[in-house]
Formats: sequence, C-alpha cells, structure tokens
Amino acid sequence: MAHSNSVSFSQSSSFGFKPLLAIRDFFALISAAWAEAKIMEQKSHKISGNW
Repeated sequence: MAHSNSVSFSQSSSFGFKPLLAIRDFFALISAAWAEAKIMEQKSHKISGNW
C-alpha cells in the first residue's frame, strides 16, 4: 500500500512541476515583450519630438 502511495505521489509531483515551468516561460515571454515595448516607446518618443 505504501508503494502505491509513493507512485501516485511521484506522478502528482511531475504534474505539478510542468505547470510551474509553463508559468515561468509565460512570465519570461511577458517580461521580454514588455521590455521590448518600453524600448519601442522610448524610440517613438524620440522620433515624435521633444517631450
């Protein structure tokens, strides 16, 4: 009985680990896109004139 518990635990831990990786990649994409948007915003401000 203890063996079946350990097997189910290892499966649940792997299932819990994959969403964490997906969330980390998701936030990495968001932060990269946000940084790129800030750079584009600064460039557009320089092009559009002195603020």
